[in-house]
This record gives sequence, C-alpha cells and structure tokens, in this order.
Amino acid sequence: MHPLLTQYIWQIAESYLPELFLHLRQRRDPQSQVLPKAYDAVVQASGQAKGWNDYLTAVHSPDKSVLVLPVSGAMSREGYWNFGNAFFVRQLNAALKDDQYRGAVLSMHTPGGTVDSTPEFAQAVAAFRAAKPITVATAYCASAGYYVASQADEIHMEDQAVSSVGSIGVLMIYENWKKHLEQEGIHMEYMRATKSKDKGLVNWIEDLPEEARAELQDLLDACQAEFEGAVKRGRAGKIVSEEVFTGKMYGTSQAIKLGLVDRKGNLQTAVKRVLELSK
Repeated sequence: MHPLLTQYIWQIAESYLPELFLHLRQRRDPQSQVLPKAYDAVVQASGQAKGWNDYLTAVHSPDKSVLVLPVSGAMSREGYWNFGNAFFVRQLNAALKDDQYRGAVLSMHTPGGTVDSTPEFAQAVAAFRAAKPITVATAYCASAGYYVASQADEIHMEDQAVSSVGSIGVLMIYENWKKHLEQEGIHMEYMRATKSKDKGLVNWIEDLPEEARAELQDLLDACQAEFEGAVKRGRAGKIVSEEVFTGKMYGTSQAIKLGLVDRKGNLQTAVKRVLELSK
C-alpha cells in the first residue's frame, strides 16, 4: 500500500469493505479469491454463503429473495472506493441465473459518474428486466445514475424536499493553465514527434485547436444521443416532455409528472414491488 494512504483516516461504505479487503489481498497474492472473515460472518448469518449476492442481500435487503445493490457515490468502471459498474454487472448477471432471487433493487444515491461503462451497466439492467423484475429506490439519482435507473421496471423516489433526479446530459471540463503559467513566469511546451502532430492536442498548457474542439463537441453530442436514446427506450410511454433532456434536475412531484419517476417510495416499497411483479 502506498505510504500516503496510511496517513489519513478514510470513510468507506461498510458494504464495500470486503471488496476492498479482497483487492488488498490480491495485491500480495494476485491469484487470491478468498473473501475476508467479515464477509464470512455476514453471509453465514444470512444462510448459505454462496457469494457476493448473499452478502449484499444480507446487508441491504428486507427480503432474502430480492437482491439489493447499493449504487452510491461517484460511478466508474471499477469504483472510487465503492463498488464499480463492472461489479454490478457481474452481480446482476449472476442473480439472473440464480433461482434464489425473484428480482433485484438498485438502491441508488449517486451524482452520476463517467460515461465509460455506463451503457454496459444500463444494458445489464435492461437484460435483467427482460427476465426478472428490477426496481430502483432513490432520493438522489443524477446523470449516469439516471441512465442506469431508467432501464428498470419502476423508479421509487423518496418524498422529501431535497430529493432530485435527472441531469440527463453530458459535459466535460477543459482547463487551460497557459495564462496562469505565463503570469508565474513558467514556460511549458509540448514537443511532438514529426508524425505525431495530432497527439495530445487536448491538454492544459496549449490553446485548444478548433479542429479538436469540433471533435470534442461531436463526441459530447454522440454521448448525449446515446444517453437520450437509452432513457427513451427504458421509459417508453412514460416520458411526456423533451424538456427533461436539457440536463435539469427535478424534485419528486415534478419527476413523477414528467415521467422520470413512477411513484413516491423507498427501499421497502421498491422491494415489495419486485415481489408483486415476480408473481
């Protein structure tokens, strides 16, 4: 472990600790698939220790036949000190084949995250939905989080003033430190091989060429179209206005009115609905 990591106190989601321990153990032994004792204790209390789904169900689910996946914090392929999108895809695929699970709930409290791997996560939810019921319980679900949530059968949203969903849009931040460096008396220059004239055109010390700007704009627009298309498929017949695709966030009542959310509720109502749909 890097020495800097040991100089601070870290706040880490309890349910992520076994995954973290496994990562640390694999740093010493890359072939290790042994889960830590903290995992064993929880799954043994829940019944048969079969895998991560048992652990997550024991920790989060009011009903052992419904898998609850905690999607919290910033989303990315492998996770930022929380479960990553790739992990959730694996768990959904496993639960899809396991008769123990009648369905699943995504307990989502996330500002969104990277574009990378979000479509794969959304597709896994859509595939799960085709065979078993899956719902979402949320108080805050934005951007990439809503991309994924829109593929579920239903979205249940907590009825409180601060609850919000949406941010259906795409952005990136481009920083240019050129003027600041000049003021500090620092001159930095990119030097490229003769044939590498297009390498690293988007950087923080050179002005952004118009051709690179145009390419970035095309990329952002393509990501937006992909996002929009997924939401329209997942929420087919429910979205009532194009205004939801501007990146705006909405409170509970407005989200229901616009078709972004199905009903007011929480984790318990979302689990109950899965059990009803599975009959």
